[in-house]
Amino acid sequence: MAESNNQKLMERNIPGMNRHERFGQAEHAENVGKTLKQVAVYFVHEKKMVFGMFAVVICGTLCGVCAPGLQSNAVDMIAGARTGNFARTLILMLSVYLLYSAASLVQGLLSGRLSQRIVRRMREELFGKIVDLPVSYLDTHSHGDVMSRMTNDIENISTTVSSTLPSLFSGVLTIIGTVTVMLLYCWQLALLSFATVFLTFAATKILSGQVRKYSRKRQMLLGQLNGTVEEMISGYRTVVAYNHQDITIENFCNTADSLTKAGIQTDIFSGVMGPIMNCIGNIGFVVIAAFGGYFSVHGMISVGVISAFIVYAKQFSRPVNEIAQIYGQLQTAVAGAERVFAVLDETDEDQNGVRMEEAEETAVAFEHVQFSYEPGKPVIQDFTLTVPSGKKVALVGATGCGKTTIVNLLMRFYNGCVHV
Repeated sequence: MAESNNQKLMERNIPGMNRHERFGQAEHAENVGKTLKQVAVYFVHEKKMVFGMFAVVICGTLCGVCAPGLQSNAVDMIAGARTGNFARTLILMLSVYLLYSAASLVQGLLSGRLSQRIVRRMREELFGKIVDLPVSYLDTHSHGDVMSRMTNDIENISTTVSSTLPSLFSGVLTIIGTVTVMLLYCWQLALLSFATVFLTFAATKILSGQVRKYSRKRQMLLGQLNGTVEEMISGYRTVVAYNHQDITIENFCNTADSLTKAGIQTDIFSGVMGPIMNCIGNIGFVVIAAFGGYFSVHGMISVGVISAFIVYAKQFSRPVNEIAQIYGQLQTAVAGAERVFAVLDETDEDQNGVRMEEAEETAVAFEHVQFSYEPGKPVIQDFTLTVPSGKKVALVGATGCGKTTIVNLLMRFYNGCVHV
């Protein structure tokens, strides 16, 4: 008997009874390419700042690539393998490192400002979209999930724009520059160093799919959890009146447990990327030390080149490791962007209407109204009612029988066969 009553209350949509489960899971876009194109539109609006930030990144990357070459010259001068002005080489190397540090500072300032401006525009558009959404959307989606898209998902996008994207662009340029210089110094040793790249790509490919899968699941569950809390608080009196505290707590705990599991799985696959990449990088250092010493003994390269190769190997492995580590952040940001654009792509409320002429006598008529929030689950079936002008009619019935739905149809929140 108790289970039967609980089921009836669930069907009547008592606040706090996991309304999001009644209407299914939140929608998610699946086209990553489309999502990235939509995000790119926001960068176009800030193209001057984007170009400025990329120029600073290029400047810093060039300094980072040139510095080890100057270090190689200095080491060869100390070893007697090269002649030149040692003091001038040191001053030039110091200047390059200072310029590199200044570029990194400016890059951080520009990326932070860029992220906030993009996020501000996205928040404004999302809030404006929510205001223009039809009532049916908010009735069939958890309010907490919608709020989560406005807060958590956009915050993930902000973090990615401010830190992840500049690091990604800088890392790609660093890899290109480092590879070019290493091939010019000693292509044999460079090829041996690049062998570890295949291990990196293999590890990234295996782990990235899992990171994306659980990031999407975590974002969805976080929205459901927020929806449960928001609806429990807003409908607290009703929850207490129907003595549904235990069921509400159970629903919350179930969602929280699922969120915890998804978060742990996401963090595990994201966290192991860094150690795996570091291990692969250390293997590369061993290769350089062993074969570099062999090539130096046979006169193929100098000691300065070996020292430069060690630095270049670090520069090469560092962006590769960073890209592997931030890949999880990118997946989370893409999942959040998909959820945000899923709302922005919704159809606005139909604002077209006909202004009625004032009349002394106006009747309201419902003619064989059929209505359901979800296909296959009718709420109103063959409802007919005529309210003559000047008359008052009270709709009386149990919770969930459709009284509010009738009023929503009358207010044209939903389309139906209602005549005035």
